[in-house]
Amino acid sequence: MKRAPDVKNNRSLQRRFYVLVSLVTMLSFTSVLLMVLSPQPLRPDAVSSLFAISSSDSLDSIYRTDAPVRPDRWKYVYVRHSDTAGGNALTIAGQRGLGDHFVICNGDGGVDGELQVGYRWNDQQPALPAPGVARVDPACISICLIGDFDTGKPTAAQLRRLQQLLASLRSRLSIDPAAVYTLEGISGPAGTGRLFPVASLRD
Repeated sequence: MKRAPDVKNNRSLQRRFYVLVSLVTMLSFTSVLLMVLSPQPLRPDAVSSLFAISSSDSLDSIYRTDAPVRPDRWKYVYVRHSDTAGGNALTIAGQRGLGDHFVICNGDGGVDGELQVGYRWNDQQPALPAPGVARVDPACISICLIGDFDTGKPTAAQLRRLQQLLASLRSRLSIDPAAVYTLEGISGPAGTGRLFPVASLRD
């Protein structure tokens, strides 16, 4: 009769042990499940030095980069559209991060005319080719305007910002106006879309 309390104590200890093991197991399982179901985080360098410049701000700040901007480093400018209705530098960044140096928003995903500067410009790295392009010259600055210009035109604020940016790049980096390129007649994000006003850009 005297051993009954020991049996009860043993059962109580066993029960506590099983509850503790079950709790730890469930917490571990939940942690693994959350890690599996959570979206893939952006790579640290996806848009690591992204900053926005509103339409009223000076463009001088784009030359304050981590890597010095050398005038002899850049010789060409490539302008394209995102081929999306809206978005921003974060939403168009691919697996390897933002491929463009600059992104100009259209009001859907960013302020209309807002200039977003990616880490490739901040680090003075070459652009990545847009889908549909095999390669981009390492001396080429890539600018993406958010929008699908096969179905609509860029906004007036986007065009003003693009002209300001091009004028600044040409002036500071001595880029020939003839070295600003668009790919016309190409569908997808590599081109500018059929409704992009290429002629007025050239003017």
